[in-house]
Amino acid sequence: MARKESGVFSKEYTFKGCHAERVKALNAKFGKGNLQLFKRNVDVYMIAPIVGFCYQRRANPDGTPNAETTKIFPEQLIANKDSLWFAYRLIMLLDKKHEKSFEERVNKAFRDYGKAEAEGDELLFDSYVLGGVDLLYEKLLGKGHSEEDYINNLYEFLSDFNERYYTTAENI
Repeated sequence: MARKESGVFSKEYTFKGCHAERVKALNAKFGKGNLQLFKRNVDVYMIAPIVGFCYQRRANPDGTPNAETTKIFPEQLIANKDSLWFAYRLIMLLDKKHEKSFEERVNKAFRDYGKAEAEGDELLFDSYVLGGVDLLYEKLLGKGHSEEDYINNLYEFLSDFNERYYTTAENI
């Protein structure tokens, strides 16, 4: 008998409003070769919190009534839970602005999940997801209109990310 999954990465996730529109745009095919920046919503969901955290970009859910939605089904989240847990734990461990104490950051990353006190941490993670979606949309699609523009935007974004974080990690 299969084990029942529990937790944030086992329930359906819904992007709403402007974030749903942006995720759909990031998944949309473009150009003559039917190119895509991201294949699925879950692919955006896996990279967005890391991007949001690295750029310190957070956003609140769009609360517009009857807004557009797009979903990630539980099966996709469960299939990618190791990567998602890695991102969650990494953010909990590194976010010194949210929690100054190293011991408390370790608790948030490994011990508190599923408890009432973790609700704020899960909302924090989600705010980085949504901030990351906003940033990916702006950097990859915001100033583009053609296949060449999108490819150039992707190159510029990856170059900027590499400059900001790879050289810093190398120095550490």
